[in-house]
Amino acid sequence: MEELGAAIKKRRLAKKMTQAELGKKAALDHTSVSHIEKGTRVPHRDTFRRIDKTLEAHGAIFKLRDELDDSPDAERVRSFLTNQSRANVIYHVGNHVPAMLETEEHTRMALEAGLAYFGGDLEDKLAYRSEMREILKRPDPPLFKCVLWESALQVVAGGTTIMRDQLHHLIERSREPNIELHVLPFAESAGAPDVGTVIVWEGPNDRLRAWRDTGNSFGTFINGRTEVSGLMNLYDHVRSRALAPGATRELIRKAAEGLYPCLPPDSTCP
Repeated sequence: MEELGAAIKKRRLAKKMTQAELGKKAALDHTSVSHIEKGTRVPHRDTFRRIDKTLEAHGAIFKLRDELDDSPDAERVRSFLTNQSRANVIYHVGNHVPAMLETEEHTRMALEAGLAYFGGDLEDKLAYRSEMREILKRPDPPLFKCVLWESALQVVAGGTTIMRDQLHHLIERSREPNIELHVLPFAESAGAPDVGTVIVWEGPNDRLRAWRDTGNSFGTFINGRTEVSGLMNLYDHVRSRALAPGATRELIRKAAEGLYPCLPPDSTCP
């Protein structure tokens, strides 16, 4: 949020306002303004609406906040869910466990870890992720074709039990007829382009649209035929080097046993 804080400070100084003056006019104390400008506090989006209005930014401050925001009421976030819901086939390549295949506990831990950066309401975000998971459980679910880098199995959210349960959850979900899960093992990943998370949605009439993670914001939607085709080629390339579903389940099982063992030794594991 340092980028957003710097933008607010620049506009405040251009208006020749002190932090205290901005805070008073935007119904904030000057300490809050200081934290916001330093990027150490991420207040509710309504706060940025007030700051935007006070600085006469004509929506520029709020737009920048919205671009960095992953709150469920952000327009781009709702659009993402709509694309997931309307797709006939979802092609997913990533180095994190996809939200659609998370356990509730893993989701909570992952979201809590991100609050310091993104802010927002945890319960709202949990409800949004629940909507995401339900897409694959409805009577007419899309086909979910997912390729995960092996490193995704080592991204820790929560303690040992939560991680072990999450990996066993992946194994069980991968047996469902509409879910095709592959893992690209470390041994096969040399030279493969690691571009973070890439999703391609195939809709009615074979219409394709895509989204990709851009690292420092919610991500970018991609509509151009050439660009989307390039991402489909990426999926096909990584998929061709990944393990088959059965071998994938075995790798995940071994990862669960090796990375997140049961403690104490005589405890019962799933």
